[in-house]
Amino acid sequence: MNEELFANVTIGDLVYLGSAILMGLVLSLVTRLISNRLKDKLRKRARTNIGAQLVDDMDGTLALWIVVGSVYLGLLGLPPLGDYLSALQRGFTVVSILLVVYAGIRVQRDAIAWTIRRIGRRTGQAKVLNSLVPVSKQIASIGILAMGVLVILDQLGISIAPLVAGMGISGLAVALALQGTLTNFFAGLNVMTDGSIREGDFVGLDSGMIGTVEQIGWRSTRIRLLANNMVMIPNSKLADNVSINYNYPVEEMSVYLQVGVAYSSDLNHVERVTVEVAKKVLEETPGAVREFEPSIWYTDFGDSNINFWVVLRADGYLDSWLVQHNFVKALSHRYNEEGIEISFPARNIFMRNGATEARLTEGPRKVDAV
Repeated sequence: MNEELFANVTIGDLVYLGSAILMGLVLSLVTRLISNRLKDKLRKRARTNIGAQLVDDMDGTLALWIVVGSVYLGLLGLPPLGDYLSALQRGFTVVSILLVVYAGIRVQRDAIAWTIRRIGRRTGQAKVLNSLVPVSKQIASIGILAMGVLVILDQLGISIAPLVAGMGISGLAVALALQGTLTNFFAGLNVMTDGSIREGDFVGLDSGMIGTVEQIGWRSTRIRLLANNMVMIPNSKLADNVSINYNYPVEEMSVYLQVGVAYSSDLNHVERVTVEVAKKVLEETPGAVREFEPSIWYTDFGDSNINFWVVLRADGYLDSWLVQHNFVKALSHRYNEEGIEISFPARNIFMRNGATEARLTEGPRKVDAV
């Protein structure tokens, strides 16, 4: 059969086949040379090597595809193979798909690793997100390979509709079975990539819990409370929680204290004394921001005092407690020295006439039983 197949092949046909293959080899070599020069330029000009890595992932596959294509074109020029044109086309298509799948797997590995590391550096979660790289590579590789297999089966005339339907049903069943786990996984991924909460940050939740973020995992986040207890919070609840990050965007924070003085006080004198005490506390208290200029703002007339806010500055949340502690002690001592009064809650009663006064001073009356 082989003798009959190639019996009508002429020397010209063989020359054409050899020329096509030779041309493919030359184009493949030129492609590699161009890609090498491109990679050198990208490494010199770009801040990262991701561009050169992606070119390196594709150039070998492209060169091999050119050689395969030249062989395919050369075989098409052989008259005896005209009856096998459909088989040749399918074979070339399958090989092309395999090469694309191979190149896609290589490209996604470098692209995913570079993207995750970049997000990790931006959000401060590099250690946690780097653990996601191997899993992400495997999932993406399986996805690309599965798509390639489906396309190949379709090109070979095999119906893939039942297979796709079965995969869809299986995927739905797995998703329902792992609904809670997947919810926490994607919530954790959102927390990590958002960067609003990082490991080591001091945070407060709307539930009242306050502590340091020890670890952000794929299912839960661990927070060490001030009592040195560890709380594990599911990532889905953390993502839906209203939280305060005392380290973001900076650790320094303002400290607000509300004070009130008697209505008879000289407010200018009160302001001057309060600012002097605040400056001294900031200079002498560890964890206070010494260069910060404290301020005082009168706000309202209270029931017993004229109220105002004092604004101080601390290096962090825990430092703010010591700043408040020292300021309250120092301010109370200084107010006593200056004769500034902080009034107790009190109410004044004004008598309008003698009858009213008599009724108020008579006291309760005895009521005879009926």
